[in-house]
Parts: sequence; structure tokens; C-alpha cells
Amino acid sequence: TRSRSSAPRTVADQPLVAPREFFLHVTDGNLDDPKQYARITAGNVACGARVRIFVDQQLAKGEVPQSRIDELVRMLEDDVVPRVESQFGPLSDVDGDGCLAVVLTPWLSRLQGGRTSIGGMVRSSDYQWGVSPPFGNRSDMLFLNSSLSSDAPLRDLLSHEIAHAACISQRLSRRTGMLRDEEDWLSESLAHLSEPGWSNLDHRLVAFLDDPSRFPLVVPDYYRAGLWRNPGCRGATFLFTRWCVGQCEPQVVLRLAQSTEHGTRNLERATGRRFEDLFREWSLSLANGDQLDSPDLRNALRRLGSTGLRPTVCRAEGSKHTQQIRGTAFAVVDLLVAESSHRTLCITGDSAAKWQFSICRWSDDSREHKTDSTLAAANP
Repeated sequence: TRSRSSAPRTVADQPLVAPREFFLHVTDGNLDDPKQYARITAGNVACGARVRIFVDQQLAKGEVPQSRIDELVRMLEDDVVPRVESQFGPLSDVDGDGCLAVVLTPWLSRLQGGRTSIGGMVRSSDYQWGVSPPFGNRSDMLFLNSSLSSDAPLRDLLSHEIAHAACISQRLSRRTGMLRDEEDWLSESLAHLSEPGWSNLDHRLVAFLDDPSRFPLVVPDYYRAGLWRNPGCRGATFLFTRWCVGQCEPQVVLRLAQSTEHGTRNLERATGRRFEDLFREWSLSLANGDQLDSPDLRNALRRLGSTGLRPTVCRAEGSKHTQQIRGTAFAVVDLLVAESSHRTLCITGDSAAKWQFSICRWSDDSREHKTDSTLAAANP
């Protein structure tokens, strides 16, 4: 495996090659069943110094304009690839052709039997030479929806997918070609960190902040957990990892990408902190609004009409409140207590769960109402 030079060139740097076949899982069926994969024959329509564009031959000629293809090459080579490599490390050249393969196909508009449409996809199986077709394509590559337009959201999407490719490249053993997989929740959060804008994130953040108790943070395999592309889960993992990186030096991102560990163990090694402590401090930073106070994030939420995290309001006058919280999720309960009253707070939960409870007292002028209030954040 070798890495490529980062020097950008014009779109006609290398000669075009013959059409190639690629395979893509397109149904709800078992990932281990070859019948669930579509065979894509794609022609090479452009090649720069580092990127080779293929177009699915089921598309009519000219359906993807050449101007859009050329712009895609320039966007990748002049901006996205060098920027992402500076964050995560160089891309691997799995098939030895010197170029990242980008396959434009309409299949991404009709995955899972036509129920799911996505903009792009990078699969770790494609980067492993030991995974034979149709389960892997033995190529450094990404699939891209052929209907995408050329605008700022495309740059966010490409940054996300190239970040996946870079992180896979870092975890691919140069000696054996075997891949040390990262857990999905951390893999997705690192990819989101590479995005220069908010078009791929804003709706996911809003979904999570509306009810954080529904969305677990640590999910090793989104697909098998039935949470593939779950917006709230993706919003949670981005905010958590962004906060963790903000507590450390910027090099922590590269350490996370290049580590031989995975999941919470990787995070603990990179940050030097226990996951339990990071999780508690992060949930409290959301509860008190500190993490959402950055202007760029606040503006992104405001565009979608979100005011931030939505707590559950509970009045303490003899009331009983029941809250369901998924593992590695949390809830914020805003307890309203009369200024002159005294109350005993009793918290009970499943004894098998590893609960965290944090109680913070807010001053009168920090809340909209004019009584003392106690905020209880419960975290399993």
C-alpha cells in the first residue's frame, strides 16, 4: 500500500481506462448473501492526478454533465482530499493505480429496496484486498449519488466520505492488508468533524437535542442495531466527539484515526480520560448550554428553528416523574421548586444499569422562571 502525492493538477492528468465492474449491497438482505449485491458497470469519464471518475452505464449519455464531473475532480483534488489528509493522514492506494475511484451511480437513490436514498458511501470492505467481490471491490473508492448537484452541501458530503476513506486507510495494516475496524459511532463522528459546513449535520443535531434520551451514543454497529443513518444518534456522536476534541490539543483527532484500539478504549487512550468522566462532563456542558454557545453552531440550529437542548420540566410539589433513557443516552430534567420550600429528591433506576446522576443548582437570573430550580441529568 502506498500513499499519493498531494500536488493538485488539471483534470486530464492521466489517461482514461476501460470500464470497470463494481458491486454494491442494495437490499435489506444479509450482507453475507451475494444475491443482495448489484453489479455496476461504469465507464471512466475523467481522471486527474489523484481522482478517477466512473459513471454507471445505466445512465443516459450526458445525464451527468461533463462540467459537473470536471468540477467534482477539482473540488476533490484542490480542496477536499488535501484538507482531510492534513487532519487524518494520507489515503491508501489499494489497487495500485494511483487514483481514488469515484463511482457515480443512481443506485444510491434506491437502496434498501427503494426506501433509502443517500448522497455517498465509503465501505471498509472495499479497501481490503482479502475481501473478494461482490463483498468488496479491492479498490480505494467511494460511491456517489449521480443526482447530486455541485454546491456547498456537496463539499460537506465529500469531506465526510473522504474522511471515512482516510480513517480506513490509517487503520489498514500495511503488512497484512487486514483492517482494524473502528466502531460506527466513533467512525461517523470523526467523519463529521471534517465537514466545513453544517448541511450534513444541522437536522441531525436538532433531532438529538429535541430528546437526547432516545439516542444512544455508543453504537458499535449502526446497521445491525437498526440505527443506520439514525439522525439523533449521529447528532449525539458528533457533539460528544467535538466536545472531547475541544478539551484536548488538535492532534487528538489524528491519534483517534491512527489508533489500533477502537470505541471507548480508543477515546480513552487518545484523551487520557475515562469514558465515564468524559460522558458526564459532556452531558453537563449540554445541560447548561456551554457547548451550544459557539456562534457557528448556534446559527446552524437557529436556521432550523431550534433553541438548543430541550429539558423535561417537572414540578416538585408531590409529583412523580418517570423517564426512560437508552444506554449511553442521557436526559435533562428541570425540577421546579418553590423558593421557600424544602423537598427530598428520590431517584430510583434499574439496578443492573451503570447510572450516573448529576444535580446542579441554578440561580434565579440564569433561568426564565423566577424560582429556584434544580437540574438533574441522569446518564446510564
